[in-house]
Amino acid sequence: MYYGIVSLYLLFWIVISDNAKVETICSGIIISLLVIRLNKDLMCSNTKINLRKNIMPWIAYVIILIKEILVSNFNVAKIVLSPKLVISPQIVTINTKIKSDFHKTIFANSITLTPGTLTVSMDGDNITVHCLKDEFATGLNNSAFEKIILKVEEDMYE
Repeated sequence: MYYGIVSLYLLFWIVISDNAKVETICSGIIISLLVIRLNKDLMCSNTKINLRKNIMPWIAYVIILIKEILVSNFNVAKIVLSPKLVISPQIVTINTKIKSDFHKTIFANSITLTPGTLTVSMDGDNITVHCLKDEFATGLNNSAFEKIILKVEEDMYE
């Protein structure tokens, strides 16, 4: 597994560098080893993660995220291009049931990625979000994003 990760990082380094000279490969190996060494505690865990159970919810999550981004883009464009700019900005705080900080961050970033909403802060189980319209705020509680992340979190450490 260790050599596979080094190879993956090295391949990424070569693609970003846009050449495969000896100097690039040598520096890529050194940087790959350094990145693995510095992130050893993040990459290696004693907890067994069930990836087969988690792949389908993540695929569903990405599909729902793309759909929400497209729908929100259309709604925000409609608001901005209308002559009467009808908005009702507000800041709402939602309470999430997501436990891990990593999954909370994914949830908060998903909210920010959808146009018309912006995550302002995260404090414990509370996420503060700025919404451009009232309608955008109503979909935040019990959202599809949160449900899928809760499913992933539940299945992750079985």
